[in-house]
Amino acid sequence: MMRFDIVKFNPIVKFMHNPLTKHPEGSIRELWKISLPLMISSLASLFMIFTDRIFLAHYSIEALNASVTSGTFAWALMAGVGMITCMSEVFVAQYNGARHFKRLGVPVWQMVWFALFSVLFFFPLAIWGAPLIFGADRYADLEISYFRLLMLFSPAYALLMAFSGFFIGRGQTKVLIWLAILANLINIILDWILIFGIPGVVPEMGIKGAAIATCFGYLFESAVLGYLFLKKENREQFGASAWRFNRKEMKKCLRVGFPQGIFYALEVFGWAVFYWMMTDLGEKHITISSICQSFTILLSFFADGLSRGSSAVAGNLIGSKRYDLIPKVLKSGFILVTLFSVAISVIFVFDPIDTVRVLFIHELDPAFQSSARICMVLAFAYIFFEGLRWLFSGLLIAAGDTLFLLLAGALSVWVFLLAPIYWIVVKQNMAVEYAWGLTVIYAATFFAVYWLRFKSGSWQKIDLIAQEEERSKEGKLIEADHSKGPDVLESPQE
Repeated sequence: MMRFDIVKFNPIVKFMHNPLTKHPEGSIRELWKISLPLMISSLASLFMIFTDRIFLAHYSIEALNASVTSGTFAWALMAGVGMITCMSEVFVAQYNGARHFKRLGVPVWQMVWFALFSVLFFFPLAIWGAPLIFGADRYADLEISYFRLLMLFSPAYALLMAFSGFFIGRGQTKVLIWLAILANLINIILDWILIFGIPGVVPEMGIKGAAIATCFGYLFESAVLGYLFLKKENREQFGASAWRFNRKEMKKCLRVGFPQGIFYALEVFGWAVFYWMMTDLGEKHITISSICQSFTILLSFFADGLSRGSSAVAGNLIGSKRYDLIPKVLKSGFILVTLFSVAISVIFVFDPIDTVRVLFIHELDPAFQSSARICMVLAFAYIFFEGLRWLFSGLLIAAGDTLFLLLAGALSVWVFLLAPIYWIVVKQNMAVEYAWGLTVIYAATFFAVYWLRFKSGSWQKIDLIAQEEERSKEGKLIEADHSKGPDVLESPQE
């Protein structure tokens, strides 16, 4: 007897399934295809920061140092708000998986409105906050100028994240690759022109030019994505014309996104404090930490892209009630993290000192080499555990379990990382190796907490679509009751 694939030949079943790619759902190939463009997009954003610092290092060391101190704090605020607006991808993914195509544009527009409203937060920070925060610092004038411009352009970054959620949630991520490449080319050209100037044509702007170049890249990406989002086919098929402010939908998006935004901002700011503590301990501590941190920040593109990719894949599966495939996504993500770790082990484990010599410092004394080698291996272990944690984070975000992420993570970096480092390393004036050893313990502990949460299955009880539909039904019943007046309670016979 001939056997048939029910999904392939049954039009009803095939209609019910809405795979993001042609690959098996939850497979390594599907997760990789969705995540790769997001990794490249994330790498491009990080490369903008890297490029700025290269140009500023050739311009002046003062400008470079000012961009690091003020830029870290600015990034905590920008990324915090951006993490909220990018939550549009969670709802787009779930609506897409549930085949509620006409509703895809609604959460995107709510996050667009939130990005526009963010001017009320960023502009006062730019005008009055910058002098209060950096007024007493060594590089106050440079830091204020850099921070002020980043804050003025921050709503553009929030818009970029809001619009990107529409494409990520539907698995249409290739456009993000080309935009990221173009934005980096624009940033590099503008860095060269605006930082150093062109005699008689463009004035030399220094650190201000670096800020403008980076922010113009974000503005360019958000404008192009906004244009693509508003194309006719998206307005007709996916609700991209639903531009009106929707209080209920906004509240729903913020309920999921706000905890994650707060957590991310606190975590980034916590790492800024870690950097400041290493500065106080001496040149060796801060130099080795700067080298290790440069690698961890640059290579975080993989974890970020994988997290958002797994969120898109899992969100579609959750929206279509196929929870049984979520462990398959987790397994695929674990394999990808392992393969990535094997690839970067060449840099961190097998030949770290030559890597440091080539990219950072040519002449190293034996004591510095020994400490740097140990810290590079520890940084490698930290990146591995962080990759796994971000994978679980993407799955929990897809389910809308962001309140747990806030509660578990908001204070963790302060209580379980910064406090031990302060009391053990700073107060006791311990070697830098102890500081990076504590970062590994922190990352492993944090990963274990996320794993236990996922294993408990509590996230499966959160149904964002069902909650919204239930509230909608209740609202309609109330309206119907009011319209019928006092005689609304009728007997079944009547």
